[in-house]
This record gives sequence, C-alpha cells and structure tokens, in this order.
Amino acid sequence: MNRAAAIVILLLLAGATTRTLVTGQYVSYVKAGLWPLLVISVVLLALFATAKGHQPKVAWLLVLPVLALLVVAPKSLGSYAAVNAGTVLTESDEYPPLPDGDPVEVKIFDYASRAVFDEGRTLRDRRVRLVGFTSTGPNGERLLVRMILTCCAADGRPVKIGMRNAEPLPDDTWIEVVGSYVDETAEDGVNGGKIPFVDVEDAIRVAQPERPYE
Repeated sequence: MNRAAAIVILLLLAGATTRTLVTGQYVSYVKAGLWPLLVISVVLLALFATAKGHQPKVAWLLVLPVLALLVVAPKSLGSYAAVNAGTVLTESDEYPPLPDGDPVEVKIFDYASRAVFDEGRTLRDRRVRLVGFTSTGPNGERLLVRMILTCCAADGRPVKIGMRNAEPLPDDTWIEVVGSYVDETAEDGVNGGKIPFVDVEDAIRVAQPERPYE
C-alpha cells in the first residue's frame, strides 16, 4: 500500500467513526459509556494518518470496517440473539424501595433481579413500566427482552421476562408494558437461569430506544 492510499483509508475510518458518534449510531456497536474511547480512537487515527513509516500490505484490511460503518446500516441485537443465549442476572447486595410513580419506570434487568433474588418484595403492590422487544420462548411463551452489554455488541447477553396475558406480537417488536409483579418463574432452556414473569395490564408498540441496550 502506498502512502497516499494509507492516509485516505485512515482518514476515512476516522471520519466513519466520527459519524457514528455524531449520529449516535455507535450505541448499536458498543456500550454508550465508551464514547470517550471512540473519541480517542478518532484522534489516534488522524495522528497515524500523518505519521511516516512503512505501510504493510495488510493495511488494506482497514477498508473493511470503513465499508461496514458507511454502507451497512447498524441494527441492534434482537430476538435471534436472545433465544440463543441464556438469560443473565446478577444479585445485588440490597434492593431499596422503588421510587414514587404509578406506574414506576423500571429497567428490565432491575425488575428481573428484584423478582428472582429478592423474591419480588419491592415489586409487590406496585405497577411497573418496562420497555423491551418481544421474543418467543422454547415453549411458545411470550418474552420481553433487553440486551445488556459489558463492552460491545459481541458480548451482548439477554435479560428475559415472561409476559402473562400478553397479546401475540411478532418477534423484535419494541413495546412498552405496564403491569405488575406475579410470583411465577420459568427455566431458561439455554442455561437453566430463572425467567421471572410480569402480569401485563397494557402494552403499546414503541420505537426502538436511542439506546437499545441496558
């Protein structure tokens, strides 16, 4: 690869990364809190473009992420990823009372963790609002799912909640659910994890959130 081509590719990659930052598309690839590292990577790419040195032939491979960022429309992980991975929950040291509100907005991970590890104590007699996408369990049960990331989409894992009295909807439909805790769990067929349930009072279709991952 000649010097001019290397400069063009590095600047294109820096520009494509900048575009994902400006448009917010980067949250389809990495955890939202990692944006400072992406800014640093843009600066480093620009510096490398102006540096002198030998350009190895494999440098052409940098064209691939450029094409991926500029041509391929990003899509967040959905039901296919959810049904092929086990539900992921971690226990907290304490579960304080939910904030005021009726219904109170609760993250899917928080609801599932409280339902499984705290036996729903802080969820009883409360109406909750949950947002996630629909998926189908191994026995045909309707699931409300949200993916959580440690770093990037490659390590995304699902948190699953079963929905009692839910209207059948196509997989990957984003919905806002208002419901209440129900003392019921199912076993995830992938990893044996517990899947808690929510009794659905109302569900409406919504657009995918700007930040689809929890």
